Amino acid sequence: MGIRSKLTAALRRMLGKSAPQRWFATVVPTWASGAPAAWAENVDEQTCHYSHWVYAAVRAIAAKVAGTELGVYMRVEPDRPDAAHDVREITDPSHPLVRLMEEVNPLQTRFGLWESTVVFLELTGNAYWYVAENRMGVPAEIWLIPSQYMRVVPDSREFIRGYVCRCEGSEVVFDRREIVHLKYANPRSPYYGRGPLQAAASSVDTHEKLKKAEWAAFSHGLMSDLALETDQPLAPATIERLRTQLSQKYAGPDNAGRPLVLEAGLKAKPISLSPREMAFLQSARMTRDEILGIFGVPAAVAGLSEDVNRSVAEAMDVIFARYCVEPKLRLIEGQLNQDLVTRFDQRLFCRFRSVIPEDRAENRAEMEANLRLGVTTINEERRKQGKPPVPWGDRPLLPSNYAPLGSGLQNSKFGAP
Repeated sequence: MGIRSKLTAALRRMLGKSAPQRWFATVVPTWASGAPAAWAENVDEQTCHYSHWVYAAVRAIAAKVAGTELGVYMRVEPDRPDAAHDVREITDPSHPLVRLMEEVNPLQTRFGLWESTVVFLELTGNAYWYVAENRMGVPAEIWLIPSQYMRVVPDSREFIRGYVCRCEGSEVVFDRREIVHLKYANPRSPYYGRGPLQAAASSVDTHEKLKKAEWAAFSHGLMSDLALETDQPLAPATIERLRTQLSQKYAGPDNAGRPLVLEAGLKAKPISLSPREMAFLQSARMTRDEILGIFGVPAAVAGLSEDVNRSVAEAMDVIFARYCVEPKLRLIEGQLNQDLVTRFDQRLFCRFRSVIPEDRAENRAEMEANLRLGVTTINEERRKQGKPPVPWGDRPLLPSNYAPLGSGLQNSKFGAP
């Protein structure tokens, strides 16, 4: 069923018209018990935390993944039965899979689809692609469905029977084949993933409450730092009148710096924070570091430049690419190869380009060691660098005192018979 048919079915439900009987009339007890509804509320709340340092961390990961090139390859059958498969990259833009990966749908770019996909993965642990087929039954469009609207329908035999999208009273049912479900590992559920935001929930909540308290103190302005005292008893009505007048005249950032004028008998006394309150305010930096650490994003990558020079920033980029982004790319490409790519041809597979920056010093040291030990030849190393071969570069170079163990040259060298 194409995407237009899906949207038509949703509109029929919204308009109250009769809809055809769905292919599964009864659902397993775990679905009917109401547990997925509670889970959906949590997912909807998770998407609301896309702010502060969560935004910085998720945005850095999403931009890195979306900017990584995805290559399409084909396993070529060898001429000899005992030979290994050869792999050839497909670069023809007219190939249906290459075109699908570049022109994902009429409303989104490739970068936009991948960026939104990773945002949902990081916030909810799940991302759902609806793969619309053309009249020939070939996948032609990819649409990202928000995670808070999707439900997995379990099945006792097939494990997953299908998916249901519920939004604003409408419901659309998807066959299992129509959805590519990207998810992170979750030890508590085989159906739904668990993202970094759930692991950082307490730190995120703490940081948001600290920022709200900081903003409340700032918006109260002068009145948050002063206490008014007097030796005379004050009636409740007088206290309320003074509080209202002072709040109107001196509270808020627009009234900062205005001179404080008090009635006779009142004295203004500054309020100092206790060491415990000071530690409470300083804990915002600790929660920031916890959030970034759980997402696997170094401080420099998230936009912080405290005590960071060029060499440290480059080292952080390598750490970010190797331990945060690279594993996510492998997980995503594995799911695509299983659920999407093989629908075009069983010999096809996709692979992301590596995002780990090359270490030139390490590569140079490795090349020198390979040449010195005779592991590779000059032409082999030149081929790695995209350079043409030289006539004298096909034989390995070895020092004159190197010889195979047990050879006549080695025995004569050390006087052995």
